[in-house]
This record gives sequence, structure tokens and C-alpha cells, in this order.
Amino acid sequence: MQLNDLASATLHQMFGGLLRRALGAALLAAFAIAAIFYANGAGTLALTESYGALNAYMIMAAIYAVFALIVLTVLWAYRARPVITDRPEGALASPRNMQIAMLIEAAALGYSMARKNGTRIP
Repeated sequence: MQLNDLASATLHQMFGGLLRRALGAALLAAFAIAAIFYANGAGTLALTESYGALNAYMIMAAIYAVFALIVLTVLWAYRARPVITDRPEGALASPRNMQIAMLIEAAALGYSMARKNGTRIP
């Protein structure tokens, strides 16, 4: 097996499923758009018999406006919100407390390093 055959098989393995899924999603979107188109036509035709042409188009426009508002509301509800990290809470909330904690930690580390047996750096 040559190197280009190996690369081709690897790419086919990696992107073959992705390509099939993308094609399936494109077909699904096309069929959904066609279904919406025909449902829109049938709804307009049914409403035209009852309410007249102008009112039928206004009713269909209102229905699509409600759908758009629903989608807008869902997108607004799931928007990315910034993480608020202005001030930490707890014992180390202030910079002074943080400095004191760092000094205590440095002193404890220095004490533990001095107590170890072994070679010392001159």
C-alpha cells in the first residue's frame, strides 16, 4: 500500500461520514422548505375562501411573524452571557488578604525547605 493510498483511505474514513451527514442535512433542509412552501400555499388557499385574499395573506404573515418572535425569544434566552469575575468571594476577596496568604505560604515553604536533610546550595 502506497502512502497516498493510506492518506486517501484515512481521509475517506474521517470525512466520509461527515460528508454523508452534510448531504443528509442539506436534503432535510430542502424537503422542509418545500413542505413549508406547500403548507403556506394550502393555508393561503383555505383562508382565501373564508376571509378573502388580502385577509388571508395578512393572517399568514401574522403566523410567520409569531414563529419569528418565538425563534427570536429562544435565541435571546440561550444567548451567551459574560462570566462575572469582577471580585472573588470568600476569605481571599481583598488584595491585602491575598498578599498575607502568599506571605504565609512563602514562609511555610521556606521553613519546610530549611528542615529537609540533604545537600544545600551555597
